[in-house]
Amino acid sequence: MRGLAIALCAFSIVASAQEDPLAWFPLQLGSRWVYEHEWKSGDRTRPDVDRWTTEETITGWVTIPQGLVVLREVKQQGNATEQTVKNRVIPRNSQLREVQQQSITHPGYLVARDREPYLVNGNCIYVIADGWDGQGQQLRPSYREYLANGAVSPDFCFPLQMGRKWGNNDMPWRVESAREGVGSFVPTEYAEAIHIFSSHFGSGGWEDVWFQKGVGVVGEHYIHNGTYDEYTKKLVSSSR
Repeated sequence: MRGLAIALCAFSIVASAQEDPLAWFPLQLGSRWVYEHEWKSGDRTRPDVDRWTTEETITGWVTIPQGLVVLREVKQQGNATEQTVKNRVIPRNSQLREVQQQSITHPGYLVARDREPYLVNGNCIYVIADGWDGQGQQLRPSYREYLANGAVSPDFCFPLQMGRKWGNNDMPWRVESAREGVGSFVPTEYAEAIHIFSSHFGSGGWEDVWFQKGVGVVGEHYIHNGTYDEYTKKLVSSSR
């Protein structure tokens, strides 16, 4: 019986580690990622192209009733447009679904999200899209309501196992093999990274994310299936 108890305890510890977001995503203070970005828009045959580089650094942790908020700072280089940087996501007096459909139709939404804090809640991680009150060090009331009602989708739920699904109608996610021809820009050292896909990223968009355990996001590709917008993001370097 004692041997069984020890075995069950060891199994529980392993299972817990498999589900621990911070065992997958190194969000410790000082962790740093450098990414290259490209945004194509306009005419599909002769698109306008915008390229820039960002450096993302974890700057703080805040414990709140809903979990752990991970603060990050993003420094940008290059020629990203003002529209790309300033696009907002959830105004305080708006409904989440409506805002997502309006804002997500071009990659400015993705770039804006990259500047928001993370929320570690259970075994999932959310990007707090315009839902963090930095002065009050708390979630805004509207975001707390969305979170409680399941109206916001986690970005990651661990462990990332093939076939796993999460999210909602606005942003459903699943872990699956990448489609042929997608992800050729992902650095070769991360060729075996886990592929996560959303076939309905807000309104008419497909979003592919490549995630490496112990590193984080190593690649991202978004394409809007109406008005042409295509966005890629790839990891250049990381440290912790």
